[in-house]
Amino acid sequence: MSTTAIIISIIFVLCLAAPVVTRAVGLVNADDKPVKKIWIPLIFGLSQGVMAVAGYYIGKLIRHLFVDEFAPYLVFALMIVVAVKMFVDAIRVLKGKMLYTVSGDWDFLLLSIMAAFNALLVSLAGPFFLPAMPSGAWFFPAVALAGFLWAFIVTRIAFNRGVMKKMSFIEFSAAVFMVVVAVLYLFTDLI
Repeated sequence: MSTTAIIISIIFVLCLAAPVVTRAVGLVNADDKPVKKIWIPLIFGLSQGVMAVAGYYIGKLIRHLFVDEFAPYLVFALMIVVAVKMFVDAIRVLKGKMLYTVSGDWDFLLLSIMAAFNALLVSLAGPFFLPAMPSGAWFFPAVALAGFLWAFIVTRIAFNRGVMKKMSFIEFSAAVFMVVVAVLYLFTDLI
């Protein structure tokens, strides 16, 4: 594998977990216990990893429905769907429509699953593209680690309108990169 493919796959994994950014910001207060400050990122990371694995195995179950010649188009389509979803989410965050209040453990669990939905969608096509990625089987722990790292970083940031604009920019940038990766996957052999 080339160094370019490795760099692209690392950035791809970080972009795939980027929806954690807009959902995790401000979930931890300065006076919260240290356990909560690590528990929240762990749940976000685990949900990213579990959804990626679930998507992969669901994709393996339905792989027989697709002819391998159509596989690149399926991967491209799922990556574009995820990118469009991320664009829409970024715009909704800018408009103040995706601000979350978490009042209990179930609300938080649902929020972490919503943040991991992109990992599920992209991993549905995993049986087609994962063998070609440099990370291979390490893709799933990498997605979990990326989700953990994003949540760990942004839960320490105090919530305000300016921060939400920056977080929206991160998700928007990740969406742009997802489109670039989708195009590279379809039209080149870099990935």
